[in-house]
Parts: sequence; C-alpha cells; structure tokens
Amino acid sequence: MAKAKNRLAFPIGIIAGVLAVIGLITVIRFSADTIQNLADKTAEKKEYEKMLSPVVMFDPDPFDDLTQADISQLLNSAVWALLMSDEGADKYPYSEGENFGILVPQEDIEQYFVSLFGTEIDLASLHSSIDMSEYEITYDAALKSYILPITGVESAYTPKVYDIEKQGSSVILSVGYIGNRAWVQIEDGEYTAPEPDKYMKITLRERSGGMYISSIQAVDGQEIIGTTDKTRAPETEATTLPPVSETTEIAASTEPLTDENGEIVTEEAVTDENGELVTEAEEDTTSEEE
Repeated sequence: MAKAKNRLAFPIGIIAGVLAVIGLITVIRFSADTIQNLADKTAEKKEYEKMLSPVVMFDPDPFDDLTQADISQLLNSAVWALLMSDEGADKYPYSEGENFGILVPQEDIEQYFVSLFGTEIDLASLHSSIDMSEYEITYDAALKSYILPITGVESAYTPKVYDIEKQGSSVILSVGYIGNRAWVQIEDGEYTAPEPDKYMKITLRERSGGMYISSIQAVDGQEIIGTTDKTRAPETEATTLPPVSETTEIAASTEPLTDENGEIVTEEAVTDENGELVTEAEEDTTSEEE
C-alpha cells in the first residue's frame, strides 16, 4: 500500500507544480497588463489635455451643442491652437500699416477650427474680428487673413483629465480646470499639488481623422472625482448643544463627589462660601443657626 501511495504522490506532485507555474504566469501577465493599461490611460489623458489646452485656457462658456456656443470664443481657441502648435506662428509674415501683427491665412485658422470643433458650423459664416478685451484679433476680408497681435497673454486655466468614458462613437472627458495661480510654492522650492477651480464634462465626437469637441457642460466636482464631504468634523453633543451651566456640568459628571476627608457624599452636594463641599443636611443646619 505504501508503494502505491508513493506512486500516486509523484504524479500529483507534478500536477501541483505545473498548476503553480501556470498560476504564477497568469499573475505576472495580469500585473503586466494592469501596468500597461495604466500607462496607456495616462498617455491618453495627456493627449486629450494637449488637445483641450487652447480651448480651456480662456474658459469658453459651456454649451450643450455647438449651435449654442459663442462662435467668437471657439474661433479664438482655433487661433491659439495654431499659435501653440509645433510650427507656431514663425512661418507667417507680418502685416503692414497701422494694424501690425502676424498675418495668418483664414484657411489655416479653419484647419485648426475643424480639428477642434468639427464641421457642424458653417465655415463661410465663421470669419470675423475677435475682441477678447485683453487683445483684438482682426479679420481682413480683402486679404482673407487674420492679423494676430504680438502680445503676451496669460491663460486662465489648464485642463486636467480625470476620467475617460467611451459611449459608442463618443468620448466623455471629466476635466478639472486648474487656475494659473493654483500652484503655490512651499519650502525648498517644492510646489503644492493644485486643486481645480471647477469641473466640466467635455464630450468628443468621432469624425474622419480624429475627434472633435461637441459640448462643454459644467458639473459638480463630486461627479468628477467621486468625493464626499469627509473633511467636515462629525457633529457631536459638544458642537450641537448650547453651552451648559456649571451646575449642570456637575450633575452630569459620572465621578462621585467626595468631601474634604475623601469620603463619598451621597446627598446633593453644594459648596459653601469658602468653596468647600457641604451636604444638603449641613446646609439646613446652618440656615437654622442663622
């Protein structure tokens, strides 16, 4: 019988070893896939943040669809998408005359407009001058070009993509708007992590050659990062009840009262004019003597 058991133990041991190796390989593959997915997700978020930067930087008004959008704000985003591109404005000439600036053909602006907002908006009715209060972008109909001012502009926000949700041919991005003054320097040259000033749901739709922005909708921050108000201290009796009197505090105490000799006082305790504890009976005696 012992020999039979030994003969069975050997193949069972081999099977167990094989299963252990298979399990180890599965765990390694799962870990590698998880790390790869996280890396891919991070890279994808960075790509979307780069796409959204020229749009978010001037905080355009939210819109449910492009027909409700402020066209001048979208056009301004297209201009800055061009300026922030790898080629930038270096290849363009300067205009002559009073209105001095960088002369950019309208078709180049159209190209960046379509890359951001697709073709739902009629490009023929798109072109006009843009007054952004800090600067003005002039449209020259005769030259079919835009004259971009040579000036430094401080952006209002930078985007941070928190989540990517795919629904059919659409992609819904959960985006935080981080203010340009959100970075606060602390000691040793380090900076605190910025918190978004507000949050948006930005929907992208598929088009030939890529995705375009079809809506920008304001949302509550809890919908984006899934937080709850855990920073608030829990309410207790100490914070919700009104202040109690000194007498009430004594009566509510769980520790027994003692006299000057350390003995427990069973009657209701009060203090005399010297602050010493006297019993109710002693107080009556004192009153009679007076």
